[in-house]
Amino acid sequence: MKNKLVYMLLIAFIGFSPRVSAQPVNYPTKVVNGVEYYIYTIEAGEGLFSISRRFGVSQSDINNANPQIHEGLQAGQEILIPKMDEKATVTNTPVADQVEYVLHTVERRQTLFAISRKYNVSQDLIIQSNPQLQNRGIQPGDVLRIPAAIKSATSASPTAAPTPTHPATTQRTLHIGAEETYITHNVVQGETLYSVGRRYNVSVDELRQLNPETADGLKSGTTLKVPFKGGGTGIATTSTTVSQNTRVTPAPRQEVKQKSSYKIAYLLPFMKNDKNDRTVEKFIEFYMGSLLAINNFKNGDMKFEISTFDTEKTETKLFEIINKPEMQEMDLIIGPAYTSQIPILADFAKRRRINTVIPFSSKIAHIDDNPYLFQFNPNQDIQNDYVVDLLKNNFRNANFIFVETGSANWSDDGMDFFKYLKQRLDRQRIGFSSVKAAQISEWSVNLAANRKNIVIFDTDEFRTVQSHLSNLHDLNNQYDLGVLGQYAWRNNTGKKPKMYYVSPFAGNRLGTQFYEQEFQKYYGKKLPIVNPRFDLLGYDLTTYLLSLMKKDGFTFTNSTQTLNFDRGVQSDFNFKRAGRNGGFVNHQLYLIEDEAKSN
Repeated sequence: MKNKLVYMLLIAFIGFSPRVSAQPVNYPTKVVNGVEYYIYTIEAGEGLFSISRRFGVSQSDINNANPQIHEGLQAGQEILIPKMDEKATVTNTPVADQVEYVLHTVERRQTLFAISRKYNVSQDLIIQSNPQLQNRGIQPGDVLRIPAAIKSATSASPTAAPTPTHPATTQRTLHIGAEETYITHNVVQGETLYSVGRRYNVSVDELRQLNPETADGLKSGTTLKVPFKGGGTGIATTSTTVSQNTRVTPAPRQEVKQKSSYKIAYLLPFMKNDKNDRTVEKFIEFYMGSLLAINNFKNGDMKFEISTFDTEKTETKLFEIINKPEMQEMDLIIGPAYTSQIPILADFAKRRRINTVIPFSSKIAHIDDNPYLFQFNPNQDIQNDYVVDLLKNNFRNANFIFVETGSANWSDDGMDFFKYLKQRLDRQRIGFSSVKAAQISEWSVNLAANRKNIVIFDTDEFRTVQSHLSNLHDLNNQYDLGVLGQYAWRNNTGKKPKMYYVSPFAGNRLGTQFYEQEFQKYYGKKLPIVNPRFDLLGYDLTTYLLSLMKKDGFTFTNSTQTLNFDRGVQSDFNFKRAGRNGGFVNHQLYLIEDEAKSN
């Protein structure tokens, strides 16, 4: 990824506010090659996306009219905006006719079906006239071109817009929002509620609940809302939750203190002064996914003011940021990334009473007495207990083999876990064997032929175990075996036997497909498939945080002990309080199973 390109993408989103609509404008105009444009001066912090929404034109139209902005927008710069009147006449090339369009601004909770009924045109024709809807549903503030009438080039009298033929394949879009999550499915001729339900593995009753208008029957061209069941289905893997997390019924909510505008600050190491720092990519990807979630948030009554700060990697830089006047008024802080910076920001968040989400670190000191912290990454104790329950409940009768590699590169947490796991199995009276890697001449001596074998190494260094994994792979057809590995090993190539990983990341294949369509539409590219996807982490976390803002005004009482989210694309969340007056720590973990791989 080129840093220059990434920062152009970041700039394009700064200044985004979901509460937007095409506005009557009184800007100077200019005619270029027979086309009339508004002359618009860019304001500080304004992005291409917000400008396009302001004027009701696409970002590509603005880009085409202003080649000079391909390197990014600058405050004070003048650009040309294609002028769109309340009624626009557009040439229909195939028949040399002219179509008159009425511009319609989508209102909150308005559906495509309702708009089509209002203007007496089909949903398909609206989609054809607004190509951006091919890959997503409508959103409040969208400015749609609605065909009003067709004038023939040889006749002045208008004729009704033709009814389009239905596409051979259905069009479907996933909306993952803070308020509700569903797939929109455009019904084609011959489909029934039963056949649609079979396709998406939902019941007819569930479809009818989301679509009360189907009581009169299902019509071709109708747009259905289909329940989306997210979380934990795996991306080319099998993901299971070992034990059901207890879901505590929350106490009755106090009066919601929802505001009309929220201020969000991102404190991430963008490393603008060090363009060669490769660690920056995952933080930028996280930021891109987070902004996409804000863009998809459907609530016209709320606005968001976004501020970004480059924390670099030093404590001095973080002190400089939190002393800025604007930081005192934030409603939400996301970051930082590095453990050394967390105590500084945690203390600031507690003093200023600002909810702060720590996306990456699993080590947050004093979270048990700081109610303003949210920790996504489960700590080592949570992971240890999860693995013990996993082995006890799912693999109790297995042949456990602990391999001591003698590596000096293991982490303290990893070594503690290795010892802890053996101690817990011993207390549970579950047998295991310990072997030294240097003394393994043949794995078959240690493997059981009549039951499952689970191998556990004492290191988190892939290169230390790579040759052993290759040897175990070659025995995969002779023995029922698997390795409990480090999640980071999933990105390494080479021969591996069946692998088991424990991680807060699971993944949803269908959700990821739709998400990537949306991501490519706004960013013009795809990200490499790695584990985990940090853009998806940013997307899921932000989607959930926005839903909390809407429901609770992002304020919690001591009676709020658990917070759950089960509509994530890559991760669901099960936040529990750390201590009576502490912050929230995510407890959601998954078992990921990867079949044997030969490369």
